[in-house]
Amino acid sequence: MDLFGKKILVIEEDPHIFALIRAMLKPYDVKLVLRKDGIGGLETALEEDYNLVLLDIMLPKKDGWEVCRELKSSGKKTPIIMLTAKVEETDKVLGLEIGADDYVTKPFSPRELIARIKAVLRRYENTADSELDKEEKQLIFKKLEMTIDLNQYLLCIKENPVSLTLKEFELLVFLARHQDQVFTREQLLEQIWGFPDFPETRTVDEHIKRLRKKLSEAGLENPPLETVWGVGYKFSLEDELDEI
Repeated sequence: MDLFGKKILVIEEDPHIFALIRAMLKPYDVKLVLRKDGIGGLETALEEDYNLVLLDIMLPKKDGWEVCRELKSSGKKTPIIMLTAKVEETDKVLGLEIGADDYVTKPFSPRELIARIKAVLRRYENTADSELDKEEKQLIFKKLEMTIDLNQYLLCIKENPVSLTLKEFELLVFLARHQDQVFTREQLLEQIWGFPDFPETRTVDEHIKRLRKKLSEAGLENPPLETVWGVGYKFSLEDELDEI
């Protein structure tokens, strides 16, 4: 993964942390933009396009959790790495649940942060390249009156759009593309979040729960996301999938 010329937004209150990040990325000619509070950081992230956001959790005016949540809810697909001084497993899980792509615990080494940045950008660009190969394709489920537009990241049920976060959309698409195939929580973490060895799988359950709720509220009495007890989840329908 080539970092040269990338544009990264750093939302970080501590000037020493920013100075460290700037020093470690200087050889790559990365354009860094700094915002020191959550409100200013969110506004900047929404106004311009960045290759990546490095987001601290403990911020003035608006914390990193809320910035991440609002940025993802806006439809922006910019990948986010959370910077946290907290090491509790629940904090890491929360970051993944609200849409963060990775997390780095302070204090971090330059080698670790650069490796994480490269890994996230690689996953993001591979996903983007894959979607470019699917021009004009949709997943259509006639019996459910449900259409998933792969180019516009749009889910419609009974011709009405359903608002999903990026990770919810990716999870739904992955399961829908592998109809009736059962995936464990660990497999879904690896496929959608890129964390094959992450010890906490609750984030998958939470995303499935929210997807079912949104599908039900959109008019599906029996959302096609099934729990296979003791194993994981699958997307199951009686009729076949049409893909165009």
